[in-house]
Amino acid sequence: MELKLTAETREETGKGPVKRLRVQGGIPAVLYGPGLLPHNLVVKKEDLGEVLHTEAGANVLIDLQVVDGKKKESHLVMIKEIQRHPFKEKFLHVDFVKVARDEKVTTKVPIAVSGEAESLGLKNGGTLQHNIWEVEVECLPADMPDHLYVDVSMMDIGDHLRVSDLTSPPGVAILTDADDTILTVLAPRVIEVEVPEVAEVAEELAPEEEEVASAKEKPGEAVPPAGGEES
Repeated sequence: MELKLTAETREETGKGPVKRLRVQGGIPAVLYGPGLLPHNLVVKKEDLGEVLHTEAGANVLIDLQVVDGKKKESHLVMIKEIQRHPFKEKFLHVDFVKVARDEKVTTKVPIAVSGEAESLGLKNGGTLQHNIWEVEVECLPADMPDHLYVDVSMMDIGDHLRVSDLTSPPGVAILTDADDTILTVLAPRVIEVEVPEVAEVAEELAPEEEEVASAKEKPGEAVPPAGGEES
């Protein structure tokens, strides 16, 4: 998937200008790559949001139109890194790297899980433990997959999937270690509750029963009448 995005060059740098830029709806960016000097750019946050909200996510191939006054240049780029606000849904900075259609690139691709509703292990109370959420791949820009999928429908409690179980599209090489575990179906947790033995319960109750018996009137003893001694 290839989308167009317009960016403008920016001269000012530093915290102050960048903060004003964000207030005005701009996202600071930089463009770099082989044989290209770094370019400080700005893109509109709405435009960047539209580019990222596709099936390709951050691995989208972009035709970046860089406007510098009356001059315009086109660069085929991919997003190398996005900096986001730690707890607000805001873009802080984006790095674009220039790529060539006939040269392979290396990037990370997210893993998507399917078949959870059919998994016997999950039906029996197991839970999925994710160890890896993405893998590193190498391919031509146009062959970059949106996701790599794993099917857990046949997994039972104790089963696990490794990177070697992934199926990649033609032309895509997975660089992550094949023995790395992607996910495991864990057994449900059993909470043990200690139940005291009957003898222990009887022993604990015995003193209380003796106290109750001593508080009662003993057989053969008269109870003094209320209000004075016995005459």
